[in-house]
This record gives sequence, structure tokens and C-alpha cells, in this order.
Amino acid sequence: MLKMLRICLWLVVAMIALALFDQAMVRVPLQTAGLKQAQTFYVDFRQRLLGLTGVTGKGAAQSIEQVIETNKRQRQKQPSRPQPYLYVDESGALQFVDSLEQVPEPFRKDAQPLAE
Repeated sequence: MLKMLRICLWLVVAMIALALFDQAMVRVPLQTAGLKQAQTFYVDFRQRLLGLTGVTGKGAAQSIEQVIETNKRQRQKQPSRPQPYLYVDESGALQFVDSLEQVPEPFRKDAQPLAE
């Protein structure tokens, strides 16, 4: 019975030590280069593990699909810029304009949109 009590006591001590290490890695700012990188890795790894269990908190890691959706929404919120165009004028020179409306009427059918 005494042996079982010792094992339980050591398990409790080990769990407390792990909890203290976890909180130290999450909350204490480390300034040494190697320790800072280890802390960054640990915090990211911990967030991903918690994300797998469904626990979300501040700065929780997102899935690829969530990141893509967030980027799509941000692009839709941005005001759309006019499509730049390229056309050749009557003298054969290339002309660049900011929108199709700036291309003179006779050259609009041959104007090419520029890729972004």
C-alpha cells in the first residue's frame, strides 16, 4: 500500500512539474537565440496539438482550408483595382494604360489586359 502511495505521489509531482514547464515555456519571454527558437517551436507545437483536440485559444493554428478562406475574404474586401491594359497606337508604339476606358476607341478591340 505504501509503495502505491509513493507512485501516486510521484505521478502528482511529475504532472505539476510538466504543468510548470508548460506555463514557463508559454509565458516567460526568453531572449537567448536558441531558447527563443525552442520556445517558438514549443508554442506552435502546443497550439497545433490543442487545435487537434478542438481546444482553441488566442492565436490557434488554422487549417489550410481556413487560411485559404481567410485570404479569399480579405481579397474580396479590398477595393478592386482597374485592370491595366496594353495596346499599340497608330505609330506602332506600345502604350500602357490603367483601364480599358483610357484606351482610345479605335484601339480597344486589340487592347490586351496585363497579368498582375
